[in-house]
Amino acid sequence: MLRWLGLIKGCLIEVLIPIKFIRLKISIICMRDFVKKIMPRRMLLLGFEFAHIFCNSYYFRKFKLEGFRKDSSDKIIFRQIFITRDYSFRSKIKPKLIIDAGANVGYSALWFANRYKDARIIAIEPESSNFKILKRNTRCIKRIVPTEGGLWSKDTFLKIVDDEVDPCGFQVEEVGPSDNSAIKAVTLNSILKESGCDKIDILKMDIEGSEKEVFSKNLEWMDRTNIIIIELHDWVFPNTSGPFRSAINKDEWNITEKGENLILKRKVFR
Repeated sequence: MLRWLGLIKGCLIEVLIPIKFIRLKISIICMRDFVKKIMPRRMLLLGFEFAHIFCNSYYFRKFKLEGFRKDSSDKIIFRQIFITRDYSFRSKIKPKLIIDAGANVGYSALWFANRYKDARIIAIEPESSNFKILKRNTRCIKRIVPTEGGLWSKDTFLKIVDDEVDPCGFQVEEVGPSDNSAIKAVTLNSILKESGCDKIDILKMDIEGSEKEVFSKNLEWMDRTNIIIIELHDWVFPNTSGPFRSAINKDEWNITEKGENLILKRKVFR
């Protein structure tokens, strides 16, 4: 409940009153305490549950989504993206190219497509069952380009290490092209080159520890990237965030945390 109350507190009501060249900004920031006083705990929780059901219904109808899979993290991921809005941030950027690495079944790609109407979204997903649903979930939005493969630092081949875990929690490792389970690796440099764009406006990365490899070498793309949203996985796969932290020059980025993610925005956009 505290997380939801925190979200309510964060939903400030802003009124901008133009007085000649001055704007008066009024923010109401006491909503959390107000709600706690006037609404019993049980009613508050019931209200949040109704809001959750409404959001589920709205987005499922809007995007013609497939249902949540049994014994998967689909529902949790959906809630993080559409309910708690973990990928929402303030910025004046008007992105043309968004790369969604670790797109899972497409919820994050749909979020970006819905928010940024002029953006093309490259949605990268290596796991086959996820990728099939990703294609179906995003079929109505032509600006989303599903790409089957795993993000890596060089052009090579990969395989899924443990395909018995939840489809959102596996790792990949490098293999030869003759391996029966080999999938294609893709790089940010090659995606950027093939896109025809001169920069990556937003890079979202949730790749289950593979960030260790992506940030280890061939980082030309970083100088042409404006915003990075990344989930680090040291808590699952120890010491995987080291190359990322070494590659980031903190003098060039504003860094904040939201949910499970770090959000890095260039102080001066490219």
